[in-house]
Amino acid sequence: MAKKLNDYEVRESVSPYVKAVDATGSDMDPCRAVHMNGTSAEVTLTIDDTDVGIYLVQGRTYQISATKSSSTNVVFLY
Repeated sequence: MAKKLNDYEVRESVSPYVKAVDATGSDMDPCRAVHMNGTSAEVTLTIDDTDVGIYLVQGRTYQISATKSSSTNVVFLY
């Protein structure tokens, strides 16, 4: 179940990211951002229950809240 606004601990609210999880290709909790670890490529991210193809550049972090990735080279930042 996704966290609501009042469910975040203080350390989660004041820190940019407190946890990094490799994408599994399955549904995950909504993240604060995604980071591309693998080679630059177009990746399908599920954003607000909609699949969107986005070209992600290797080594970059994107301020996108997603729940699923077609690539396991994407890291979800919480």
